[in-house]
Amino acid sequence: MILVVADTSRTAREICRVVGPGAQAADSIREVANLDRAVETVVIACLGRVRPERIDLLARLELERPWTPVVLVTDPDPELARQLLRVRVAAVVWFSELRTRLRLRLDAVSATWGLWCLAGAFERSSLPPALRKALVHAVRQAATRPARNARELAEAIGCAPVTLFRQFGARAERATTLSAFIRGLSVLRVYELRRSGASWKHVVHRTEICRATIARRVRTWPGCTLAELERMAPDPLFAAFTAEHVRPVLPSYSGNMFGGGPTVSDGVSTLDQK
Repeated sequence: MILVVADTSRTAREICRVVGPGAQAADSIREVANLDRAVETVVIACLGRVRPERIDLLARLELERPWTPVVLVTDPDPELARQLLRVRVAAVVWFSELRTRLRLRLDAVSATWGLWCLAGAFERSSLPPALRKALVHAVRQAATRPARNARELAEAIGCAPVTLFRQFGARAERATTLSAFIRGLSVLRVYELRRSGASWKHVVHRTEICRATIARRVRTWPGCTLAELERMAPDPLFAAFTAEHVRPVLPSYSGNMFGGGPTVSDGVSTLDQK
């Protein structure tokens, strides 16, 4: 789903028509902040000058949903570059180019950002059908409540766990395991929830994984405490997940989330804990 936030309902309807199927206007800012459903991209449309409250929303989305791309639709403004210095957006589209550029920019960012990029890479891969379906499901499910283990993942796609273990193992060649991949996805979701300010009680409720188990998973990968995890920057954390748990099964996958950001190279294991 592509969530659209606009100054007026008329503008929201226009954006949704341009975006096409899958676009839905947000009823309120609270809905945008919660993002409980699987949201592929957020489009924020501002007629005229971008108001401070919209910049605040961009900053909040960057903090709370670091792997959800945000596209800003607005009018040219000499002050825009200065306003965007403290926030990150995937793309900016002018209203004058709405019908010719917006859909193209959305297609571009969906192909280069975060977990949605990863799901698409698995979907286009030549992996065995059962494994491909399982990994696509696991990555997309991680945006809400991640699969807790391989058995649960296998049940979700109607496959025997041994099939997934065997197919994943054959591709990874012991560099990683299916269980480690699933645990890594759950760590990414925990990180995202804590970054959004969610309490540990809420994190446990949303992931259905107890805090002690989460702590054990974090000690295994990325190899730190819960407090250290929360201090990490999102880009290197996702890059490390890609290098350690994705590249063994998809060697050509770069995992570059943000345009101009770091590209993953072999052997990434140290995280920038800024």
